[in-house]
Amino acid sequence: MQGKRNPAETAWRARMARYRGGSLTVAEFCRRERVSVASFYHWRKRLGGSTVASKPPRQRSRGGSPSIRASNLFVPVNVTSSPVAEIEFPNGVRVRVPATNAEAIRAAVLAGGDPLGEDLSC
Repeated sequence: MQGKRNPAETAWRARMARYRGGSLTVAEFCRRERVSVASFYHWRKRLGGSTVASKPPRQRSRGGSPSIRASNLFVPVNVTSSPVAEIEFPNGVRVRVPATNAEAIRAAVLAGGDPLGEDLSC
Protein backbone atom coordinates (compact mmCIF):
# COMPACT_ATOMS: atom_id res chain seq x y z
CA MET A 1 0.00 0.00 0.00
CA GLN A 2 1.32 3.43 -0.96
CA GLY A 3 1.71 6.17 1.61
CA LYS A 4 -0.14 9.47 1.36
CA ARG A 5 0.96 11.82 -1.40
CA ASN A 6 2.18 15.22 -0.39
CA PRO A 7 0.32 18.31 -1.66
CA ALA A 8 3.11 19.26 -4.08
CA GLU A 9 3.03 15.84 -5.71
CA THR A 10 -0.74 15.97 -6.03
CA ALA A 11 -0.53 19.43 -7.59
CA TRP A 12 2.15 18.33 -10.06
CA ARG A 13 0.22 15.20 -11.08
CA ALA A 14 -2.76 17.42 -11.90
CA ARG A 15 -0.50 19.90 -13.69
CA MET A 16 1.06 17.11 -15.80
CA ALA A 17 -2.42 15.89 -16.74
CA ARG A 18 -3.32 19.41 -17.91
CA TYR A 19 -0.11 19.59 -19.92
CA ARG A 20 -0.82 16.25 -21.65
CA GLY A 21 -4.35 17.40 -22.46
CA GLY A 22 -3.23 20.61 -24.12
CA SER A 23 -1.27 21.65 -27.16
CA LEU A 24 1.22 24.09 -25.59
CA THR A 25 4.99 23.73 -25.57
CA VAL A 26 6.62 23.15 -22.19
CA ALA A 27 7.77 26.78 -22.08
CA GLU A 28 4.30 28.15 -22.91
CA PHE A 29 2.63 25.80 -20.44
CA CYS A 30 5.05 26.73 -17.63
CA ARG A 31 4.58 30.44 -18.31
CA ARG A 32 0.79 30.05 -18.01
CA GLU A 33 1.08 27.89 -14.89
CA ARG A 34 3.62 30.29 -13.39
CA VAL A 35 6.19 27.57 -12.73
CA SER A 36 9.75 27.24 -13.98
CA VAL A 37 10.69 24.98 -16.85
CA ALA A 38 13.32 23.39 -14.57
CA SER A 39 10.60 22.50 -12.04
CA PHE A 40 8.49 20.99 -14.79
CA TYR A 41 11.29 18.66 -15.89
CA HIS A 42 12.22 17.86 -12.29
CA TRP A 43 8.68 16.75 -11.49
CA ARG A 44 8.26 14.92 -14.79
CA LYS A 45 11.36 12.87 -13.95
CA ARG A 46 10.34 12.44 -10.31
CA LEU A 47 6.84 11.23 -11.16
CA GLY A 48 8.22 9.08 -13.97
CA GLY A 49 6.41 6.30 -15.76
CA SER A 50 3.43 6.57 -18.06
CA THR A 51 1.64 9.02 -15.77
CA VAL A 52 3.51 11.89 -17.39
CA ALA A 53 4.30 10.57 -20.84
CA SER A 54 5.57 13.12 -23.30
CA LYS A 55 3.28 14.48 -25.97
CA PRO A 56 3.98 13.52 -29.57
CA PRO A 57 5.91 16.07 -31.66
CA ARG A 58 3.87 18.90 -33.12
CA GLN A 59 2.35 18.30 -36.52
CA ARG A 60 2.75 20.67 -39.43
CA SER A 61 -0.18 22.94 -40.17
CA ARG A 62 -2.12 22.75 -43.45
CA GLY A 63 0.17 25.29 -45.07
CA GLY A 64 3.18 23.05 -44.50
CA SER A 65 4.87 25.35 -42.01
CA PRO A 66 5.56 24.25 -38.44
CA SER A 67 2.97 25.26 -35.87
CA ILE A 68 5.76 26.70 -33.71
CA ARG A 69 6.39 30.31 -34.63
CA ALA A 70 9.82 30.83 -36.16
CA SER A 71 10.23 34.10 -34.27
CA ASN A 72 10.50 32.08 -31.04
CA LEU A 73 13.35 30.00 -32.43
CA PHE A 74 15.85 32.66 -33.49
CA VAL A 75 17.49 35.60 -31.79
CA PRO A 76 19.07 38.44 -33.80
CA VAL A 77 22.85 38.50 -33.60
CA ASN A 78 25.41 41.11 -34.70
CA VAL A 79 28.70 39.69 -35.91
CA THR A 80 31.68 41.99 -36.17
CA SER A 81 34.85 41.23 -38.03
CA SER A 82 37.13 42.81 -35.44
CA PRO A 83 36.88 43.70 -31.75
CA VAL A 84 35.93 47.26 -30.96
CA ALA A 85 36.87 49.38 -27.96
CA GLU A 86 34.19 51.78 -26.83
CA ILE A 87 35.16 54.75 -24.68
CA GLU A 88 32.42 56.69 -22.90
CA PHE A 89 33.34 60.01 -21.38
CA PRO A 90 31.63 61.76 -18.44
CA ASN A 91 29.96 64.22 -20.84
CA GLY A 92 28.19 61.31 -22.58
CA VAL A 93 30.34 61.22 -25.70
CA ARG A 94 31.05 57.69 -26.92
CA VAL A 95 33.93 56.84 -29.22
CA ARG A 96 34.41 53.46 -30.89
CA VAL A 97 37.76 52.48 -32.32
CA PRO A 98 39.33 49.18 -33.41
CA ALA A 99 40.56 47.46 -30.25
CA THR A 100 43.62 46.18 -32.07
CA ASN A 101 44.80 49.70 -32.95
CA ALA A 102 46.56 51.12 -29.89
CA GLU A 103 47.28 54.45 -31.61
CA ALA A 104 43.57 54.94 -32.44
CA ILE A 105 42.64 54.23 -28.82
CA ARG A 106 45.28 56.69 -27.60
CA ALA A 107 44.08 59.39 -30.00
CA ALA A 108 40.44 58.85 -28.98
CA VAL A 109 41.27 59.13 -25.28
CA LEU A 110 43.33 62.29 -25.83
CA ALA A 111 40.65 63.88 -28.04
CA GLY A 112 37.88 62.90 -25.66
CA GLY A 113 39.69 64.43 -22.72
CA ASP A 114 39.15 67.86 -24.28
CA PRO A 115 35.91 67.64 -26.32
CA LEU A 116 35.58 71.45 -26.62
CA GLY A 117 39.15 72.05 -27.73
CA GLU A 118 39.89 74.16 -24.65
CA ASP A 119 43.41 74.62 -23.38
CA LEU A 120 43.47 72.96 -19.96
CA SER A 121 47.07 73.89 -19.08
CA CYS A 122 47.66 75.96 -15.97
